[in-house]
Amino acid sequence: MADGVYQVTMQGLATERARIDAANSNIANMNAVASTPAGVYQSQTVVATSGFNAQLQGYEVIREQKVKAVHQPDHPLSDMNGVVYMPDIDLANEMLRLNMASRAYEANIRAFNSIKEMNGKALEIGK
Repeated sequence: MADGVYQVTMQGLATERARIDAANSNIANMNAVASTPAGVYQSQTVVATSGFNAQLQGYEVIREQKVKAVHQPDHPLSDMNGVVYMPDIDLANEMLRLNMASRAYEANIRAFNSIKEMNGKALEIGK
């Protein structure tokens, strides 16, 4: 039983770490400019996946290419109309995702430490 609990908390830590990494990457690339819509950074969203009997199996990174055209005629990458393309990423939404993932990561660490402490106390019962 304890191995399963450890496994779930470790998987939760990995999933939340991936969410933190995705939000950080989105924030870092939100002002990246491309000359064509196809060259725009693809924002990332991490979704936890479950398998048979709703056991947590891992996570999946979903990439979306939401593009906004910005008029910047002086930019070296602008097209003949003076337009450059950027990812349409909302900073407030990414900060919210980052905060939620950080809190969930902390909760998983607290759960892991509680389980470790309970197992230690259980071993002391026989002394």
